[in-house]
Amino acid sequence: MSVEFLGLRTIVYPAPDLEAAKRWWTSALNIEPYFDQPFYVGYSVAGYELALDPKSDLETGPITYWGVEDVEATEESLLSAGATSHSGVKEVGGGIKVAVVRTPDGNLVGLIHNPHFKAE
Repeated sequence: MSVEFLGLRTIVYPAPDLEAAKRWWTSALNIEPYFDQPFYVGYSVAGYELALDPKSDLETGPITYWGVEDVEATEESLLSAGATSHSGVKEVGGGIKVAVVRTPDGNLVGLIHNPHFKAE
């Protein structure tokens, strides 16, 4: 079974000091976040999401999320191909589901189904 990515959707940067990271990104991008909560800050950049997560690990680095139709099936396909689970499938709100796997060579690959995403 092959994996079908729909395209890049989101990159999540670790932000242990969320307020400092938010000030920097807001200044650098010259836009305000469209979503701003103590647990997650999101910017819409050219139709894609640039996010800040205070709970993400700087050691892990940013995680790029690929759009998929079915997170569970895609995760299972990648696991069958030799990946390991980094974080299982979870709903993060608004019908959005995510999962992260680690490839055999150690890279993290994020999967996301966001029913609200519209490609520009």
